[in-house]
Amino acid sequence: MKKTMQLRALMFVIPPFDFLADEGLQDELLANGVRDLMLGFLRLFDDYPDISGARPPVPGEELSWWPQFADRPEADNPIVRGPYTEGRFVRDYYATPRRGRLVTPFHPTLELYEGLGVVPPDLPAGLEAKAERLQRLIAGLSARGFCVYTFGSSDGPERWLEEQPACINNPRYDGYVGARLRDYYLHFPTIAGCITDGPGYGYEITPGFRGGGQLFAPLCTCVYCREKARAMGVNLTAMQAAVERIKQALHDLSPAQVDLFLESQQGVLDALDLLLEDPAIVDLVRFKTASVEGSIARIYRAVKAANPKLEYGICPRLPCFAPLQGVNFRRLSRVTDFIQPKHYLWMGGFDGFKGTLARYVQTLREWNPALDDARLEALICRLLGIHLPDDYRVADFERPAPKRFFDKVVYRESRKMLQRIGDPEKVSPFVGLEHGGIWLTAEELRYTLQAIADAGLRRFTYFILNSISDEIWEVIRA
Repeated sequence: MKKTMQLRALMFVIPPFDFLADEGLQDELLANGVRDLMLGFLRLFDDYPDISGARPPVPGEELSWWPQFADRPEADNPIVRGPYTEGRFVRDYYATPRRGRLVTPFHPTLELYEGLGVVPPDLPAGLEAKAERLQRLIAGLSARGFCVYTFGSSDGPERWLEEQPACINNPRYDGYVGARLRDYYLHFPTIAGCITDGPGYGYEITPGFRGGGQLFAPLCTCVYCREKARAMGVNLTAMQAAVERIKQALHDLSPAQVDLFLESQQGVLDALDLLLEDPAIVDLVRFKTASVEGSIARIYRAVKAANPKLEYGICPRLPCFAPLQGVNFRRLSRVTDFIQPKHYLWMGGFDGFKGTLARYVQTLREWNPALDDARLEALICRLLGIHLPDDYRVADFERPAPKRFFDKVVYRESRKMLQRIGDPEKVSPFVGLEHGGIWLTAEELRYTLQAIADAGLRRFTYFILNSISDEIWEVIRA
């Protein structure tokens, strides 16, 4: 039997953060080995009624638990909805008063944004005392030995002085993210580092599905993408045509074609042989990969310019999806301090491994009525390099997974992370129970963490501390 390795936990926390000031809670975290905290969406409640007219979330609605709804009462807040609604951390978190909208926690250092053509958000008047309490909280946590990270750079709507394409190749957006992260450091000088979500292009094939982005979305043709393509010697029009050819090919599958592919295509060089049949597809992969790497490298340089000791991390999806997104773990490990691939496994919702696979099967079945689910599942697993246990297939995904699922999927994907990144200290996979989908059980979380440890990894990031039940906390403690 494999021995359990001690894992270092990085706990994701959402606002309001006041409950972290409880020294008893701090003692409990430290006593159980939790010394890393990530403050997601570093914002404050403004204490005023929300007059935005925003529609309240519909139970089960995707994205409904993001920060704009963090002030919902516990009974209808999706953050704690599901089988895990009771526990020390949940009670302490909801004992914190919250009222109003979430706003940026500091006045901007305007000289950092000179020449970017953007006006950053500002702390509303009258909230300076609350902002100072947050600064003292973070300084106090750092003094007690916690490494405190910030997550994201979207702490309020920035105002661009002229319209800018929202594009991964737009250096102005990356310049703003870098300036914002430097501003965080000036106001919270004891933070250990910064993490940004993503990166990557879309990976979902279901038309209209909102979470995760569309794999077959039209390529951006803004001035920055045209410049990038020209510098690389690739053609955006030809690559878009390749996207359409791939999409059409997935509409025209026959049982005989799929059977022949499954029987004959086995190794890495088989895939290379297929790719070389269409050079524009190779160009497409190169273009997406270079675009993602360039964006992350620009942010990395900005973070290091603020303080070389600050760590910078990113949060892509699992290695099986990464090539579809233009995410190359090897290259990105050179311009990050650690990578947090998402071991999100739930069914339904979004960002979940099981949910994505189920949508792949459902969509390809609709596109190819002659294909049965067994063929489609085998085809998708072969293309993505996934091995499912014989007694737990896509049709079983709505019930809890057996340990064999974690020993195959979580273990293999964790080993891929280690193989591609190399250093286990630079890998801290995200683990969570749901994003609007079917919650994982405490036993499934235990299997997940065991598989991560068995694969040779030493860290994990948990989403989120605020919703941990006592049962889940016992698993993490162990």
